[in-house]
Amino acid sequence: MASATKPAGAASTDGAEDERKAQIAAKLAMSAGFFMTAVTMVVPTRAPMVLAIKNGDATATVKAMGLMSTFAAVIELVVNPVLGKLSDEYGRKRFMMLAPCINATLHSLVAVMPQNLVMQFIDRMISGCFIFGYVAPAQASMADLYATNPAQFGVNMASWASYFGIGCALGPLIGSRLQGAKSFWASAIAFIISALYMNGIEETLTDDKKKKFNASDINPVAFLKLFKERTLGWLAVTTGLQSFGDYVNIYDINNLFMIKVLNYDQGKIGNFATTVGVTQILGGKVTGSLVKSIGLKNSQVFSNALWAIGMAMMGTAKNTQQAFTALFLWTFGHNRNTACVSPYLQKYGSAAGMGRAEIVGATGNLNAYIKVLIPLFYSNLFAWATSGGRNMPGLPYFAICALTGLSQATFWQAAPEA
Repeated sequence: MASATKPAGAASTDGAEDERKAQIAAKLAMSAGFFMTAVTMVVPTRAPMVLAIKNGDATATVKAMGLMSTFAAVIELVVNPVLGKLSDEYGRKRFMMLAPCINATLHSLVAVMPQNLVMQFIDRMISGCFIFGYVAPAQASMADLYATNPAQFGVNMASWASYFGIGCALGPLIGSRLQGAKSFWASAIAFIISALYMNGIEETLTDDKKKKFNASDINPVAFLKLFKERTLGWLAVTTGLQSFGDYVNIYDINNLFMIKVLNYDQGKIGNFATTVGVTQILGGKVTGSLVKSIGLKNSQVFSNALWAIGMAMMGTAKNTQQAFTALFLWTFGHNRNTACVSPYLQKYGSAAGMGRAEIVGATGNLNAYIKVLIPLFYSNLFAWATSGGRNMPGLPYFAICALTGLSQATFWQAAPEA
């Protein structure tokens, strides 16, 4: 009778492979910290710069910045699926490095022309689009390592999100102190540093997993592939609804809310943005622990519930204490997409024959359409809620509450299996 014992050395080989994966995952997480430090250095400074260009007109500023975000999303409609498919053929690392290189160039141009609204538009559109240009291959790289184990993938993405939060904490802290053009110069340098760091990360896409890029893959409706299978389709709807509340999609409206309601200056906005980063750090650790202890599905319910409560509290905030209490509650919801839904998207997308980055790209393509609507929706909702004698500046946050609740309903409808 044949022995079921592993061949000599097999256990040590498995251990070495696990260690190799863990080291790559740790470097991927670190790369998120470097990259987001560079991105968020200009978060507290762009709105005041545009406000100055608009001669202090807050309504004109929110509309201008809403258009910037909308055009960034329009660019993503084509860029996301193309980069995703190219990454599935040529590897992750070169496309991770592309984003910081492009953003460094654009931020340098803004620093040279700080009073030029057109340059602000160009930079915000393209650099905003390339946030996902980094995120897509980074998440695909993590999926190369762990997608066959959704729970482990979720834990590692939660760790990645913690470092993402470190960047979101450091960037605004540095940028708000430098202010104006200096923050854009510092951001450009930070992007160069992040590109150099990413160059040292081992490529995770093996030759046998590569999928050839075809011209037909240049498809602005690549997200439709997500709807060929029932569970995958409902998961796509879930992540789309949740993206309405993602911090990267609401920080412009956050800044304007704080300026109008809380009378925050640039320094206070920077402190708030830094604290958001701290909550993202803690949120990654909390979500990772939750996934280990109660599983992906229960973690999703908990995260959505706390996110909705936090948004409701922010919408009614009249002082700093209430705003920061709301921010504390956000801690538990930052990773409801990254750690709780993405592992299932990878599982069901791979079963449908899609490449790792193709799944991320198609999801990003769907979210890009939503991003076209988000800034216009929030900016117009905010403008309506604060004009004509109305005084409801927190209305966008209550819209997020409703959409978050709806996203939980669609997740239940998907009913993914672990």
